[in-house]
Amino acid sequence: MLRSATLLGLALIACLPVTVLAAPRIDAVSLRGITIGETTRLTITGKQLGPEPEVHFDFPTAAIRVLPESTADRLELEVDLPADTLAGHGHVRVASASGISAPVTLGVDRLPNGPFSETITTLPIAMTGNLAGAQLLTSTFQGKAGQRVVIEVEAQRIGSKLQPLVSIVDQRDTQLGYSSREVTAQGDARLVVDLPADGPYTIKLHDAQFRGASPGYFRLKVGNFGFADLAFPLAIFKAEDANALAAIGGLSDDPTITPSLAMPLPTETLMATLPVEFSGNFSGPQPSVLRSDVPEYHEVADRDPAASIGPAPLGISGILREPKERDAFLIDVTPGTKYRAEVFAQRLNSPVDAVLEIRKPDDGMLATSDDQNNTPDPATMFDVPAGVNQVKIVVHDVSYSGGDANVYRVLVTPANHADFTLTTSQPNLNIPAGGHAVLEVIAQRRGYGGPIELAFPNLPSGIEVGLNEIPAKADRALVTFTASADATQSAVGPIVGKAVAGGRTIERLAAAGTSKATVGLAPLDTDLGIGIQRTPALTLAWQQPPAANALGLGQSTEVGVTATRGANQKGPVRFSLETSQVIPQDKGKPDMSKAIRIAGSPVLAADQSEMKLKIVVPEALKDIAWDVAVKGELLSDDQKQVRATASTGASRLTLGSPVYLALSGETIVRLKGNITRAGGFGEAVTVALEGLPGEAKAAPVEIAADKTEFVIEVILPPGMKAEQLGNVRLIAKSKRNGAEVTSNQVGIRLDYGVK
Repeated sequence: MLRSATLLGLALIACLPVTVLAAPRIDAVSLRGITIGETTRLTITGKQLGPEPEVHFDFPTAAIRVLPESTADRLELEVDLPADTLAGHGHVRVASASGISAPVTLGVDRLPNGPFSETITTLPIAMTGNLAGAQLLTSTFQGKAGQRVVIEVEAQRIGSKLQPLVSIVDQRDTQLGYSSREVTAQGDARLVVDLPADGPYTIKLHDAQFRGASPGYFRLKVGNFGFADLAFPLAIFKAEDANALAAIGGLSDDPTITPSLAMPLPTETLMATLPVEFSGNFSGPQPSVLRSDVPEYHEVADRDPAASIGPAPLGISGILREPKERDAFLIDVTPGTKYRAEVFAQRLNSPVDAVLEIRKPDDGMLATSDDQNNTPDPATMFDVPAGVNQVKIVVHDVSYSGGDANVYRVLVTPANHADFTLTTSQPNLNIPAGGHAVLEVIAQRRGYGGPIELAFPNLPSGIEVGLNEIPAKADRALVTFTASADATQSAVGPIVGKAVAGGRTIERLAAAGTSKATVGLAPLDTDLGIGIQRTPALTLAWQQPPAANALGLGQSTEVGVTATRGANQKGPVRFSLETSQVIPQDKGKPDMSKAIRIAGSPVLAADQSEMKLKIVVPEALKDIAWDVAVKGELLSDDQKQVRATASTGASRLTLGSPVYLALSGETIVRLKGNITRAGGFGEAVTVALEGLPGEAKAAPVEIAADKTEFVIEVILPPGMKAEQLGNVRLIAKSKRNGAEVTSNQVGIRLDYGVK
């Protein structure tokens, strides 16, 4: 969630051409950190950073000054941070007349910032540099005997591909310590040394594989500062749970470094990641605590292992401090009920490789699990036998290792406990003024199939949102954003999903960009940047939105689209369809024959603005709501380059005809075929021939709900002429929600063999 408003850069920027064809892009930042309580000079290089730049930080700023020497490809900034700003990681975005950029991560702490140097004159320091391939970088400083020095590399955590390995040697080149890819530091490196003597010390930094990928930027921090990668407990439900909050890491002996959580807590129905806030000489990203929507228990030293810690649903935070430690917790359950138990450890950057056991109070095994797909964290379903009112949750490390950082959380819920996650792969959305943009929001469901309402609490003025609900049984929606012609304001904010299941309200934040969504966890990055393309090169609009029930299995629907090119823009426009359908695969490749799509590869001529398109529906499709939008690409004259893209607003369509009819045999007096029903549609269907002349007869055939094949007989009287049979067609009819629905029509040729 944003914690501060942005300030508008007031400097004049070199003018761009009248039409901006691309959104702002940040390629590099001169320093990957900002100093609390001071003024930091930053240079941001990229594309389309002006005119009229707005700089968005998601942490408090006292002032932002865009300096006069700035251009559209290079912003020179001065940023003042208040002295009471809390340390951590934050993001910067740049908005301009062409939209808003994706975020870039920066460190926020009290360390002085500067470029990487081979000589360090004063500690502490945070140096920004770049490393590629097999390059080895060194930097030397003068140390004192007994001096505590923390050396930390921030790379993976701020979006770099560098896999750092850092070491320190004395003047005789004797290595005092090294570190590479710490689990708790999310793949970055950190070491702490107490210097043995006065003299020079050299820090060495290289890629762990000597194959540094691009981008290879980093922030090397050297000095005596506190840090923490994890906090305990891992989740809280009530405000008083935060009283036991403790940091796991190297906070040094500085008493001013104290952890706390911002109060008041978010609403009980919202699962969110709460950053642990540190005062004093702290550096690094803030560890987080989950704001859970189920009661939470955290392990205490003097607990009675024979006493229940509470009923499920329940979260449990524990630490495997000692080697070979096995933690066991007794919880209350309902006999005859199925439950799910899941461990969160490595997904929280804990070193624990957990094994989970579910036992009866007498230690009889009910279930066990080691790994799940895509994660070493275990999960299992288990049935509670009749007469059993409690079960024992047992956790240990697969190698029986232990340590203060070996934290884990177990979540135990009924198997039908409703939950979901939300994801959008886009970190930013740019909407053409006077036009539309669509945002795909994906739901991963567990125990809940109803609608999910989507809210955008930080929408800028001039923006309206539509189709902001994921329909029941669907797993995604194309949310439509419409900007007024005079819209100019950009904004950054979350996407909040809300649903009600069994009288229980569920609220979840969507993961944005590369952030992952996992049921039972809250995503780390939840902000979507929304910008305005003030002079769009292309906008698209439906001539008439298709009817809500316009789709029919195996049928086509004609739609009209109007393309409006911007000032001084010309060129053909190529069309395609964006849908909420996941395109089926055939041998690893998209199978468009099974996809909702536009027929052919339509291209609008450069001197035209309107076009008719056909939306084709496959023969097999689930009977749920589907979102469709037409995408247009403004091409160069030779159609080899895409100059701009745009889309219509999305329309939500259902199957007006959930039945598809096809012949499987050919005969004059007997027609053999089958029907295909949409997923979820299970009604009886009547197949009949229409268009027969009065002398011909064909009795309708009813196909039971569990059948698909049919045979229908046609009786042709003597002397029937072939031309009398030119309009014969086969059609299927059924009932859906009390209303009659019809399938596609199949034309029948009955002229051969007629005498």
